[in-house]
Amino acid sequence: MDDIDNHPDLTDQKWLRAAEKRARRAARRTRPRGPGPRWSRLVIPGVLVLFCGALIVFYRVGSVELPNAAPATTKAPPTSASLDPTTVESSGHVDLARPFATTPAADWPTEVPAPAAKATGRFSAAQVDAAYRAVQKTSTEARLDPEVILRHNNDPYLATLNPRVKLPDPGEWVTRIADGYRLLPAPPKVSGDMTSSVDERGELVVHANFVYAYAFEPPSHLAPSTPWDIVSVIHENADYRIVDGKPWPSTEKAYDYSINCDLLRQGLLGPGYSGRRGTPQPDAEAPPAYFDPKHPVTGPANC
Repeated sequence: MDDIDNHPDLTDQKWLRAAEKRARRAARRTRPRGPGPRWSRLVIPGVLVLFCGALIVFYRVGSVELPNAAPATTKAPPTSASLDPTTVESSGHVDLARPFATTPAADWPTEVPAPAAKATGRFSAAQVDAAYRAVQKTSTEARLDPEVILRHNNDPYLATLNPRVKLPDPGEWVTRIADGYRLLPAPPKVSGDMTSSVDERGELVVHANFVYAYAFEPPSHLAPSTPWDIVSVIHENADYRIVDGKPWPSTEKAYDYSINCDLLRQGLLGPGYSGRRGTPQPDAEAPPAYFDPKHPVTGPANC
């Protein structure tokens, strides 16, 4: 028997190389093939395409908000601090709990203010300050004290004046609200200032320039559409000579706005909704203008 190592086929190099190639091809054909790599190359891109398509459809119908979409915004309501007296709203619902909210009087105080005093002529700053305090009390009684403005008792006002003053009927120097009309729980508001000077007699004079706003309670059948339906205004320029440390009424000018003109002729204050308001003039200003203490006092504004 011949030695296998000496078989002619095993010594033929060309035959050996061909046999080796056939063996490798056979091994590749019989190697098991897993499904993972081929499925991942097909399934993952398909899923991404379907997800993007669904996202676009939902965005178009408004069901999904894309990450870069701008958020919706709402306009914040104005605050009283931002109100401009020349652009304040003049129509809409009136909140009876806050009747001054959409008027220039929204942030006004409920007490007559007194400024810091300075020496005037021969009068020291302390004397001027005492005069301001005296007129502050007089103005408070005249325009804000319920005893005077609601019950028409003039005694608290007269008690603040110089005892020699003979003024049985203060007339326009005080506010008298007509019987049958009530103010809302919101107290009246006031804005303005005082200044001082010395008259030809050498006496100290205090000039009081104040605007007073009153909010009336409307009847049950009336739903006010603007604050001017229920808010009435008195703008007064009053001069008080200071005699023996007490105010003495000297001159007084005033106008009333958004009021009952018929009651005004009786020396009474009534809300605009209660009767004839007067005929608006062609050049009449917007309502907020009459709240300005710098507005000229040129007689009744709308009567």
